[in-house]
Amino acid sequence: MMWMLNRLVGVAALAGILAGCSSQRNVESGLSADLFGAAREVITARRTGPPQVTVVTSEMLAQTTTAALQVNPEAKGGSDFLRRIAARNDSLPGTVEVWKSSDNAQVFLRNGVVVGTRGIGGDIIAADANVTVSVLQNRTAQRGVRVYTVSDGDATSTIYTFQCSIENLGAEKISIVNLAVVADHIVENCAGGPAAQERIRNEYWVQQSNGLVRKSRQWVGPRTGYFEFILLKN
Repeated sequence: MMWMLNRLVGVAALAGILAGCSSQRNVESGLSADLFGAAREVITARRTGPPQVTVVTSEMLAQTTTAALQVNPEAKGGSDFLRRIAARNDSLPGTVEVWKSSDNAQVFLRNGVVVGTRGIGGDIIAADANVTVSVLQNRTAQRGVRVYTVSDGDATSTIYTFQCSIENLGAEKISIVNLAVVADHIVENCAGGPAAQERIRNEYWVQQSNGLVRKSRQWVGPRTGYFEFILLKN
């Protein structure tokens, strides 16, 4: 995301999510010291190469009092941490959640599936994810169509239509910081696009005990590529 690629925002964003981080007392705490230490490492990495993914510790997570979503962009590196600012239901399957970044970009997820972005460049204006949401809810293989409306960067947009095959690869154990989670690994392979030459592969890890998408790797547009999403706290 452009909001995290050119600036050091990952650790600062997580610090903002952490309870009470605005106080001088907490700035002097061991937790904040860890964050500032991570910040120095990321600054050093920026001078020598791509930004590094922020590693969240169990201490950081324990101090997080609100819903938190980690986003790691594959192409540019680095991390940011998003707050959930809204949730709504409509006539389509699933609940749409709005997650806001440290510099006001937004990601829209329908039951963990990306259906829109704002402020990252080449944004997904809208997306039809009904088939994918249904598979994630039922954990059964299915074929269907995915349609993305992607901004061209001006007043125009392009429709990306994909034919997709979605399958459940079975249960896997994953780690969310210090938490071991048993999740169904769902893979979505799609082909299509304006010239019928695009190939995308989205992956989701759905926690068996509650149906939450705890981790995913999703395509967020041709200009941006893939993001890894990790639901740290719901």
